[in-house]
Amino acid sequence: MKTGYTNNILALLLPALGLAIAGSGIPLPAAAQAPISVGKVALRDQSNLSLRKAAEAGLRQMMTTISRGQAPDAKPPQNFPIAVDRYGDLGRVSLGIGFEVNTIDPAVLTKADRTADLGAMTHSTDIWNFVILSNGQPVGLLEMDKVQGRWQAVGAGSAKLAAEIVAMAPKTGDGSFRFVRIYQATSDLIEVRGSGKRSQYLPMQSAQRSLPIAGLSAKTAAATVGSEDLLPALQSAVRSNLQRGKR
Repeated sequence: MKTGYTNNILALLLPALGLAIAGSGIPLPAAAQAPISVGKVALRDQSNLSLRKAAEAGLRQMMTTISRGQAPDAKPPQNFPIAVDRYGDLGRVSLGIGFEVNTIDPAVLTKADRTADLGAMTHSTDIWNFVILSNGQPVGLLEMDKVQGRWQAVGAGSAKLAAEIVAMAPKTGDGSFRFVRIYQATSDLIEVRGSGKRSQYLPMQSAQRSLPIAGLSAKTAAATVGSEDLLPALQSAVRSNLQRGKR
């Protein structure tokens, strides 16, 4: 269930492009792309070669479509969802790491025991995001989805989220991470593996704004947050938003 939260991930929706490119099955993680480094820590790419090939083609066609009819030296409007200075820069962007969007079903989340591990409830969505780079810096995200069994680029945008994800690299430890989006709680989380094999989380700004945890921003700045802190807050937010949606 994805309804209820987009966080402007796809600020530019272009489904009419028809970027249908063959793909087979659910992609398995592979080191297909040089990782993005922040300091001494590099985020690890989670995509495979066939998915990346589809994303490369989708990126090129989408950037061409977005910039069509614009002078290369023209400046995009304020709050343009891809953080480039000129329209001509769109033709020079490149593809960074890819990662899958994971989630937790609201019914499973709300019924979970307070001692449960969020990581055990999390599952994939078959939606992938790729960081869009300009001069090595994150300027947006490209979203890939399966449409009738084929990988298709369905949108691009969310420059701020792309930058935030890359900035999280040092806090992941070794660059490994799992991106978790709780749609019904309007919250994004970066999951990393903690001690004792229990999941630990880096709540992103959306979660810091949405979850009723006192001092969450301060806790996140100091260290990761465990399921025991996040689960009650996520349950409260999900129940509240679902109830609001029924009105």
